[in-house]
Amino acid sequence: MMSSCSIDDDASNTTYELAEITGNDLPDNFILGETYAVNVEYTLPSACNSFARLDASRGGLAGNEKRQIYVGIVSVFNDANNCDPNTPGAEGSSNFSITIDETEDYTFYFWTGTDSNNEPIYSEIVVPVQDQVSSEN
Repeated sequence: MMSSCSIDDDASNTTYELAEITGNDLPDNFILGETYAVNVEYTLPSACNSFARLDASRGGLAGNEKRQIYVGIVSVFNDANNCDPNTPGAEGSSNFSITIDETEDYTFYFWTGTDSNNEPIYSEIVVPVQDQVSSEN
């Protein structure tokens, strides 16, 4: 969790929290060289949260790590808007694009929460890559 505030402002404190990812529309397989728009569904942590951004990043720059995609939804918690933090948050969706430039499988890790040790929990989805579209006649 990240937090920021002005030292001159006593009114509120803005905090950033991850929102649970509840769904996605990844295809069953990718075609090498194609670009895909991936839709991601989420639920905000509470009624005090609003969507800030979708964060999709690779696990590294080369090899297997380049094909590991970590996806999270960042939300803003604002304690100054007279909301009830115990009220469930709104549902929403966002998307990101990815170009398939490797021939091996891609593994996506969608953030869904944290465990009792405050370690991240991910929904893991592996999508195989095909060299070309197969024609079935």
